[in-house]
Amino acid sequence: MGDPSPILPIDYVMPFAERQGSIRSRLVSPRTTILLQGLNRKATYRILDGCVALYQLLADGRKQILDILGPGRLLGAGVTDHFQCGAETLAFTHIEELGTDESGAAIDAHRQLQLLLVRSLSHATLLGRKTAPEKVASALVDLSQQFARRPKGSGRRAVTFTLHLTRADLADWLGLTLETVSRQLNGLKRSRVIDFRTPELITIKDPDRLAAIANGQSIHDNH
Repeated sequence: MGDPSPILPIDYVMPFAERQGSIRSRLVSPRTTILLQGLNRKATYRILDGCVALYQLLADGRKQILDILGPGRLLGAGVTDHFQCGAETLAFTHIEELGTDESGAAIDAHRQLQLLLVRSLSHATLLGRKTAPEKVASALVDLSQQFARRPKGSGRRAVTFTLHLTRADLADWLGLTLETVSRQLNGLKRSRVIDFRTPELITIKDPDRLAAIANGQSIHDNH
């Protein structure tokens, strides 16, 4: 799977709080490429609903997923006006294109930050330091924060979210093998940190313990 990469707690572009209207929006089917790596364009998009994976294609043709974006995130034009990575939907995704004069001040104010984020993404691809348990736990923490939902009757601490990524997607994101990802998920389930009956619906039963594992605590350590 190539060199491991860490979970990236940053986005290719930053969250955008204010909604000032858009000029066009559309619903995109899963597994659709919406941005091509290296393509020169000026459009910026906001994700209204769904899930998008940012990726880079390695020289040997393998895919390295760099980050996962959920609702409220922007993607598209950066400082260089080139997409430094590709973007693919992992679920039905509703996106809107922002006009060039819309939110211009806010977008321009963050262009230097975008450049730093792009550089960080490329650099982080080469500098993975987390262990397999830490990577999988970090991924679940990150995804639960973006896609959490709380069914009626659930405890306040339990967090359930839709896992839009396949096990293979997780492997591409974390720099692990498919077998390692599956083994780590099953280990977390046996330890009652998480639970799942179907691959795409995950419940975090013990968020504090999962966060501790993400930060280096052993999965077998209850304290």
